[in-house]
Amino acid sequence: MDELLKFPDKRLLQISGFVREFDEELFGLLKRMKDVCLLNDLKGLAAIELGVPKKVILFKKGEEFIELINPTIYFHEGFVTISESDETIPGAVFEIRRYEKIKVMYYDKNNNQRFLEANGEDSYWLQRKIDLTFGGLLFNRLPKKEAAKFLKNYRSETSCPTYFVKDRILTAAKIGILLQTVLFIAKLLGAKTSSLVELSAVLNAILLIAYLIYSNYETKKYKNCTSCQAANALGTFALFGITVLVIFVLNIFI
Repeated sequence: MDELLKFPDKRLLQISGFVREFDEELFGLLKRMKDVCLLNDLKGLAAIELGVPKKVILFKKGEEFIELINPTIYFHEGFVTISESDETIPGAVFEIRRYEKIKVMYYDKNNNQRFLEANGEDSYWLQRKIDLTFGGLLFNRLPKKEAAKFLKNYRSETSCPTYFVKDRILTAAKIGILLQTVLFIAKLLGAKTSSLVELSAVLNAILLIAYLIYSNYETKKYKNCTSCQAANALGTFALFGITVLVIFVLNIFI
């Protein structure tokens, strides 16, 4: 089954070409598009969302799919600013200026010229998909400064950094636990390090709590980075936390 492309996949930036041949290849593409729409419960999609740079859009109106080949907006009326989102940029919402009403000229799969009038949500959706055939994503409709700000923030949330703060905190905690262990052993050998063991236990507990909190934060921030997931953070916290607690308790009673 085809997978939907998502930004920052560069294939979405391709400009789709006009369909010249109304043949079995086109019919196969339309079937693939319909299958993906049904599987993902979509209102429709542009062929470029499957990585096929052709001016083909599938649009579900009511219970039927309309196949728009080489669609062109040749009439529009009114303007409105709306909140828009799209499956090509998951989780992002934009304030976009759109035509309130449009009329689209297109061809059906049998190469017959047809026309479609749309207003409201249907109009906005069609404009969004036609934009995709020109390599235009939602942020391309924003003023340059807003688009640049979005890209900067989006990339920081969806790309993996070279290091994670949580890992550095955990390294510090490991060193602290090692020091706590050494101090406890020194106490067993007769050194007066009991108060230092207690102090190191408190500092290690603070570091472990900070690790757990920051691990959760980085998991939410870097959603698409599998290496920063915090699935084992609680287990790591518990493992080292128990070690700190056991040494602390032994230090009191021995």
